[in-house]
Amino acid sequence: MLGMPDHAFLELIDAQTRGGTLYCGGYDLHPQQDVQRGAWDANMAVYGFQNGGQIAYKTERYDFYNRVVALEGLKGTARERYAGLLAAIEDYLCYVAEISVLKCGLFVFKTQWGFYVQFGPAGAFLLQRLRRKFQELEATTGCRIIVILDCKPGDIATTQAAYFTGFMGSLMEQWGIDHAPFDFDVINPAPWMGRDVLVLEEKGRLGLGLKLLRQGKCLIYVNKTSNPSGPEYQDLLVKAGNEEMALFMLNALHAHQMSEEYGLHHEEVSQFGLVVGATRTCDGSIRRMFPWYTGLHPGFGAQSLGKDPLSPFRKVILELRRDGRWNGFGGVHSSSRNHLFAWQKQYGGSGQVENLEQDLVAAVRKHRTLEEEAFNLPEVIDAGIDYPFS
Repeated sequence: MLGMPDHAFLELIDAQTRGGTLYCGGYDLHPQQDVQRGAWDANMAVYGFQNGGQIAYKTERYDFYNRVVALEGLKGTARERYAGLLAAIEDYLCYVAEISVLKCGLFVFKTQWGFYVQFGPAGAFLLQRLRRKFQELEATTGCRIIVILDCKPGDIATTQAAYFTGFMGSLMEQWGIDHAPFDFDVINPAPWMGRDVLVLEEKGRLGLGLKLLRQGKCLIYVNKTSNPSGPEYQDLLVKAGNEEMALFMLNALHAHQMSEEYGLHHEEVSQFGLVVGATRTCDGSIRRMFPWYTGLHPGFGAQSLGKDPLSPFRKVILELRRDGRWNGFGGVHSSSRNHLFAWQKQYGGSGQVENLEQDLVAAVRKHRTLEEEAFNLPEVIDAGIDYPFS
């Protein structure tokens, strides 16, 4: 199933079936800290552990970043350290990607734009090269790999179309260059400026967003986020015709209506998804409002650390599909720091970065076990939600 997908969320279900889990591995870059080392040394000790925490000179990755940061005007030690750290980070990310696919049997991943753009132009190259790594792993395994970009653009008209072109599309139609800079399968626009952020129409004509959707790409509407202050706005009561509902519910209603209006659902799966965080309890009402959505559920990692390992599952599992051929699907359990840094003790690892492979394999195995346990919770059984990986 390689090549341009017919419908990224249908291919997501296929990828989850092959992986036997709703788990999604995140690639959010976080700085590492060590009270006995400075910032650069602490980060190199982790990201560059395969080279003993030293710069891997005379490698393709170092040479590439050395040229890139030279264009930014960096010289001397700053240039050397910048190039060395970026090369080390790419080594680390690609190593985790290989373990994730080849050892853990995972085929769904998420990256976050902000963690890469913090490094400026070189960070954009880093993200692009990670994206190419997943494409190489697709070719190696012969299995479709779905990669979501968490970027939350929320602008309108030509500005939003430019975001869509860069993150998901090709330069061919507008610029005459046969190149897709990032070619992500799914991104998550923020809808707070209205439906214009989807670029479905442009001055009465077919919009770029709708063109990309008809090519198989998918969009995840930012709906009910996992951050502590999200409810300050998302839970506000608003008028919707003769009814009163929370703003996030109106958001879901609009996504459902647009999915119907533009014919963006196939085999009872919409090409619109919703961000529904796993840090606050959901009762299935969003699913009732929008039966065909796919939920991106952040909060299965560092945000949900606590005594009850089933807590994030409990909070969002009632939002999964509960009937038909996709019973038990309809969600993506996103774990970022727990995935990328599975070796750290706070995430249940050994505490030694050298044990990254064993610790990541164990973490994914644990997630699969907890996930299956969650499907056996009484409230889940009562709702008619079945475990989809029997």
